Amino acid sequence: MANDYYRLPLNFEELLQRRPLARCSAQESIAQHLYLMLTTHFGESRFDPNFGCVVWQQDFEAMTNMRWKDNVQRSVEQSIAEREPRLEQVKVVVGVEDFEMKGVTQRIRKRLEVNVRAVLHRTNEPFAFRASLFVAPLSVV
Repeated sequence: MANDYYRLPLNFEELLQRRPLARCSAQESIAQHLYLMLTTHFGESRFDPNFGCVVWQQDFEAMTNMRWKDNVQRSVEQSIAEREPRLEQVKVVVGVEDFEMKGVTQRIRKRLEVNVRAVLHRTNEPFAFRASLFVAPLSVV
């Protein structure tokens, strides 16, 4: 099962020149798929309008409450259950924290931390995935 999957992003120049594309392991392929789910909003994929995550449908103010985190967690769990059959016993933990960026002007952003723990369906190996996404900018003068 090692290196049976294509690595993203695909190199179309190599594809057009009929050269072999870069490959990756099942774990890396699953991680790429989960990251794509997290960074896609519903309706963005014309082939599957239900592909994605609820994160991008929420407004900035809603991110501070526990209900928002629970909704995101359920959305990620549902997307994984429906679209990633290589995983089972999936547990998702979502956290939101303020992240201060210092530079010319100070900015505070919301950082979404998503941790996924699961087991690979075919081999029973443990699988772990972690992603951090900045989901809301706020400028501080």
